[in-house]
Amino acid sequence: MSSFLIIYSLFLRDKDYKKAEELFIFGVVFIGVSWSGIEWSLYLMGYNLFLLITMPIFPLLCYFLSTSFFIIYISERYYRRRIWIAFAVIAFVISIIAVNCMNCLFE
Repeated sequence: MSSFLIIYSLFLRDKDYKKAEELFIFGVVFIGVSWSGIEWSLYLMGYNLFLLITMPIFPLLCYFLSTSFFIIYISERYYRRRIWIAFAVIAFVISIIAVNCMNCLFE
């Protein structure tokens, strides 16, 4: 769904830039939420996503790298740089919280 929003925002960009940028930001937020959902579901199954990423699990690594590069490319090419920088900073902060507080949500 997020990829469709981002691609649709590219088609809409020439007609209504502000609405296209809003759709792009919503698509990026939706990707972040899906990443959090993947991390949470793996944690509930007993896996630590941050340890899995450091292992050579090719499909998982490709998913995270391809979505990251897709967001960076589209932001740099068509929109503003601050969008992907904010996405990267928020993803980094969430990953730091998740690594240091794996059991905090249950307490």
